[in-house]
Amino acid sequence: MQECPRIWMKADSALLTHGKPMFKPDFTHEMSAAPYLALRISRMGKSIAARFAHRYYDAVGVAVDFTAEDVLRQLSRHGEPWDKAKSFDGSVCLGDWLETAELPKAPADGLTARLLIDGEEKSSLHIADLKAEAGLVIEKVSRFFTLRQGDILLTGQPKEKPLVEVDSHLEGVICGRKLTEFNVK
Repeated sequence: MQECPRIWMKADSALLTHGKPMFKPDFTHEMSAAPYLALRISRMGKSIAARFAHRYYDAVGVAVDFTAEDVLRQLSRHGEPWDKAKSFDGSVCLGDWLETAELPKAPADGLTARLLIDGEEKSSLHIADLKAEAGLVIEKVSRFFTLRQGDILLTGQPKEKPLVEVDSHLEGVICGRKLTEFNVK
């Protein structure tokens, strides 16, 4: 049996869109940001085989996921769930979507999502084969949860999780297009 990727869920209040500012919570002094590739689910499905997964998403985006690192360390030490560190209000920011039809067909170098903080690239993630990566994630997650139209799955392994401060300006870029842009307050 293949190992299941780490899964965590976020409340509706965790999602920020349309460039709204992200407000750093007062319970953390050490907050990191990381770019992830977001998949927009376009139809309902359960127990979806990887080879059919491309039928279940219609767009990709760059999601910036925030983690309260100091809180996460404390929770991990005590073997507690990560919810307080990962799923707080405004902990994932999304901007525009790039329809899958707009993506380059099988780019030789894959897709790279970049996170810029105050105009400087601070982190990135590389997906060598989007169809394979999305297939794996959709297959594994749909085994446990029914996917519904409008659900968003984040995937990828960012190289860095830089710390962010109040008054930082963040941008998410994929395929040379800025899809996400907002400020931390």
